Amino acid sequence: MKLIDLFPPCTNDACPEKAKVGHKHILPKQQEVFDSSAKFLALIGGFGSGKTLPACIMGHLLSTTIPGNLGIVMRESLPKLHDSTERIYLEVLKRSGVEASFHENRDLWPHRIIYPNGSEVVFRETKDAGRFLGPEYGWYIQDEAQELPEKLFKDLSGRLRLPRARDYLKGMILTNPPSRQHWIAKTFPKEGIWTREVRLPNGQLASTTWQMIQSMTYDNPFLSPEYLAQLLTLHTDAEIKRIVEGHYGFTAEGDPVYPQFNPLRNIADMEIKRMALYRVWDFGFHRPAISWSQMFRCSKGKVHVTVLDELLEEDKYAEDLAPIAFKQQKETFPDFPAHLVMDGGDAAGAAVNDKGPGPIIRLGKPKTEGGFDLRFRYRKFVDIDPGLDAVRRLLKTKCACGFQLLMVHRRCRNLIEALSGGYHYPKEKPGREKGKKPVKDGFYDNIADTLRYAIMLFYLPIENGIDSIPIDPLSINPQPHSWSWMERLTS
Repeated sequence: MKLIDLFPPCTNDACPEKAKVGHKHILPKQQEVFDSSAKFLALIGGFGSGKTLPACIMGHLLSTTIPGNLGIVMRESLPKLHDSTERIYLEVLKRSGVEASFHENRDLWPHRIIYPNGSEVVFRETKDAGRFLGPEYGWYIQDEAQELPEKLFKDLSGRLRLPRARDYLKGMILTNPPSRQHWIAKTFPKEGIWTREVRLPNGQLASTTWQMIQSMTYDNPFLSPEYLAQLLTLHTDAEIKRIVEGHYGFTAEGDPVYPQFNPLRNIADMEIKRMALYRVWDFGFHRPAISWSQMFRCSKGKVHVTVLDELLEEDKYAEDLAPIAFKQQKETFPDFPAHLVMDGGDAAGAAVNDKGPGPIIRLGKPKTEGGFDLRFRYRKFVDIDPGLDAVRRLLKTKCACGFQLLMVHRRCRNLIEALSGGYHYPKEKPGREKGKKPVKDGFYDNIADTLRYAIMLFYLPIENGIDSIPIDPLSINPQPHSWSWMERLTS
């Protein structure tokens, strides 16, 4: 039997091979599953992108080719397991023609399948993980893994060690893209295949291979145009990025803080000018954030803000964050004059407590004392509402010059997601007054705060005529009215 025989017949009316009765297809992203040499494989894709079928076929092939193999297929609940994953697996088994025996039958569904060669496949819900974490497995499938805790993934991966399947161990997780704060996004951060190496106590170097295959709803030609239209019309742009295009994103849990943000109006590619670059910091240890922005006075006399780059790190003290920021700044803004970089932040970073001076004070120390000679502008933001209102006003205001007063470079992915709704208010609950303050999720709120600080510390003083915009006197074209990047956008 050929691999393609395990796939269902083509149902695409627009297929050029429609005249061939019973012809079948393997989608390119599905073929990558069978070509993969990775031990741990994550299939991350939009709704209906064809993730479950190749994983079930792979599990079936591992069971038929390795006698005595043991695989497990899991999902959060039995109804979800029966109606989706197990149904597809049983269809694959039927097309294969293998005469397997069915055991542990409940509600007409088998929960243990035994192959003629002694291989077994068990189907389990994950509510009581301790019941199935005893055996050693040769392969597993965690379907819709975003519903499952990271501990289950780690515990099950620790059981992926069946000796007879040693050379062909395979752990597969399937899911629609979760938020980029989710453990899956941290474990499989990018598409492609990579190797992780570890030095064992005996000095031996050991490695494991990992792969993430990303697929889009558009990749599946067997879905009807009506279904695609339904997804595109019922969801926001941010949701489409996640559930259709297969990118990590966020799930909207409450009203966005900045509903005025519009990707079509507020995102563009902007040039870097030889004038002040505002580097604004938020020193949260678990998720510190930095944004770089510039401010211009256009030909109509209005001050515009362009956010040009961002940095979002994890578990970094200020002293560790600063070198990373300097390195990224050098890459994004090569040869930028140091005297034109202005730092800003919240006054909390300059506070002294029982742990010692805050990060603003520490980074401001001379290099001879372990600091970085940075000079911060900061203030205490007792009430965040004026800053939120100022950002909203800039986002929604179109200047007489033809452009929004606030624009974000498309490379600032985290800030764009924050403005799109990742930075949100608490979800309303019956009998409880709607939250007045945005949710502090330790992710989107930090990068969003850097924008608010930039507006309060630098933009408003410039707009009110208190400050000016420093310009490099050695610049070939120092005129703040030169907006050639805008001209290209409109040409």
